[in-house]
Amino acid sequence: MQVRWRRLWWMQLATHSGLRAHVYKVAIVQEALRRTAKLSESDVSVLVKTGGSVSSRASRTTLRMAVLQNGKLGFRRGLSNELIETSPCLIAHDLLNEIIASAKVKNATEVTLRCGASTNERGVWLHDEHGRGQITGLPSDVGVGIESLVHEVVSGVKLRVMMTSFFQSSLEAAELLVAAVRMAAGERALSGVDGRVIDAYGGVGLFAATLLSADVPVTLVESSESSCRDATVNLAGHISETRDTDSPSEIIRHNVEQWKPVSAGLVIADPARTGLGPLAVSQLVATNAPRIVLVSCDAVAGARDLRLLIDAGYQLNEVKVLDLFPHTPHIETVSVLQRNARTTR
Repeated sequence: MQVRWRRLWWMQLATHSGLRAHVYKVAIVQEALRRTAKLSESDVSVLVKTGGSVSSRASRTTLRMAVLQNGKLGFRRGLSNELIETSPCLIAHDLLNEIIASAKVKNATEVTLRCGASTNERGVWLHDEHGRGQITGLPSDVGVGIESLVHEVVSGVKLRVMMTSFFQSSLEAAELLVAAVRMAAGERALSGVDGRVIDAYGGVGLFAATLLSADVPVTLVESSESSCRDATVNLAGHISETRDTDSPSEIIRHNVEQWKPVSAGLVIADPARTGLGPLAVSQLVATNAPRIVLVSCDAVAGARDLRLLIDAGYQLNEVKVLDLFPHTPHIETVSVLQRNARTTR
């Protein structure tokens, strides 16, 4: 019950003042850095910066929705498990609201909707273990099934995204995150002059494809099969450009914890909400990268990982707080760490 009340409070807060909600999120990150990362008040006040935020309405390009008894799509009512029809959904992109308004589903309990805001492509995936799910009432351009996909253009780069692959919640969120990581990494590290770039938890290749020129060697490490398939397409130019060099680009389907680290000039890591943890941190540290950019979507897990990296010989230079999920308590941070001069492994 406490979690539900907290979510409702955040929705009300963000509705009345998006700026006020962002200030609260910054305060949450600051508290996590003091308590979990064990940073001093003076360090926290200097290191934490306020980043950008996305629009609170009509921007979400991926939604996971429940199926009501009448076959229509909806969500669970606040403070309840009751399902309610939701049309239109105020945070959904217009392309998805068209599907929500017309679709009718049988023999499935949940549905994933996805669209490309820059391409107008859209798809639907029925969560149906037995293959008996049916959906009718769709516009003719909507792809259906686990193999359907959309494309999104981020920072001028066209990316393929399958229905089962992870991608940012909106085009605006992806653009904001790419810009923040670009600034944190710095042009020198992104140019490859310091060595290979590691894109850990790289997903479909969002950062590698948008931030690196094709001749910069990159190792993308990702455990999801569909995301690796997407990344192979999205990084085809990088793989082709470096194939016959001493440092070819590669896509490795593995958990970061099981991957064999290689020397690198830059590490970009964007783990799930649980964060890196001690084993993944040790793997990233083993690359001896002069710079690590850590993207975190949980304040406490992110603070824990920063403490582990600091203890491993890295200096924290900045923590930027982004608001990619208005109306929710979810927080995104982009942190940049530099290896201390005497630290090599």
